[in-house]
Amino acid sequence: MLRTLLRLVLPAAALALAACTTVSRDPVADELLLLVSIDGFRWDYLDRYDTPVLRALAADGVRARRMTPSFPSKTFPNHFTLVTGLYPGNHGIVANWFYEPGTGDKFDMARLEPHWWQGGEPVWITAEKRGVRTACYFWPGSETEYQGRRATFFQPWDKKQTNPQRVDGLLAWLDRPAAGRPRLATLYFDSVDHAGHTYGPESPETAAAVQEADAAIGRLLAGLERLGLRERTNLVLVSDHGMSPCGPDRVIFFEDLMDVSKVRIEATGPVGGVRALDGNHAALAAGIRARAPPQLKVWLREEVPARLHYRASDRIAPIVLVCDDHWNIEERRGWGAKRLTYNPGNHGWDPATPNMGALFLARGPAFRRGVVIGDFENIHVYHLLCRVLGVRPARNDGDGRLARQVLRP
Repeated sequence: MLRTLLRLVLPAAALALAACTTVSRDPVADELLLLVSIDGFRWDYLDRYDTPVLRALAADGVRARRMTPSFPSKTFPNHFTLVTGLYPGNHGIVANWFYEPGTGDKFDMARLEPHWWQGGEPVWITAEKRGVRTACYFWPGSETEYQGRRATFFQPWDKKQTNPQRVDGLLAWLDRPAAGRPRLATLYFDSVDHAGHTYGPESPETAAAVQEADAAIGRLLAGLERLGLRERTNLVLVSDHGMSPCGPDRVIFFEDLMDVSKVRIEATGPVGGVRALDGNHAALAAGIRARAPPQLKVWLREEVPARLHYRASDRIAPIVLVCDDHWNIEERRGWGAKRLTYNPGNHGWDPATPNMGALFLARGPAFRRGVVIGDFENIHVYHLLCRVLGVRPARNDGDGRLARQVLRP
């Protein structure tokens, strides 16, 4: 009786386990996946400005009303989150610049040494490990080795390259025989972010930059059509964060909150960070709170709200200072000159802030048609990319909820 029962139960249990652990859609060998980032493209730019190409893709594919970035809503942390599925506090790229506490070494956006980046596995490495050829035409972290691996093709960062040059460079990689063509590729544009910082998110210059990015996507689609690849290409379009108006009239100064000779300032802007040189962070935080204006929240790292997922890394400053939307925290030193050129647009604030919302569009043979989904966190994009490729994801903080909403059954 027991033997008969086992014969019935064990196969059913095995099937149930397989159903729970399977993470891949059936791969289609001749489908391509292009992940394109338009840095600083706020979620509402799609309707606010002239974007005929992007609107057509949204109407024919999947559009999110808004994608929520991870905290802090900065470029490098969120680009690495998009391709690893890990919150910045877990993958270790916790800001655009930060310090390694053990050595005092400073990370900035030019640092490519592998040790900074090993907290997460980007999707191009996940794919390469499983025999999928990949290409990165710019993406934060794409020039770095991971466990001795890189994308098969990668382009070193060159900010002087125009959007058309970037598109044509990627198309040249795709214009190869199928056996040598990448199946996954990334592409990155930064002109919208630059305009938003320099002129503000609601300026004519930002509107023009959005139109330029829209035209670049049109050029990409035309190139795919010319190569006979468009209908076999799954295109995922994202941004890393939004953009909010600000200015020199809404600035809080570190010097008004503490004796700056007794701290190391480790972050400025929408999110500030300080480290007490004597190690007494509780006392320092208490003193800052006593002087802080109402536009500033002051937390010890271990007090940062759990919803922000910003406690795990010791690269995060021991005291985190988060400004309200439109406000920044800066040093008074050198302020006279800095005030004259202070950016009228910025990002980095709490991801729940409406202006920090990001773009998500997807169109291709793997995706549903004419679907609008609600807000979701960007940690789920990595899992989706792996599903489209048919590869098993590495450890990440996301899950399959986005894939279930947007992929065809």
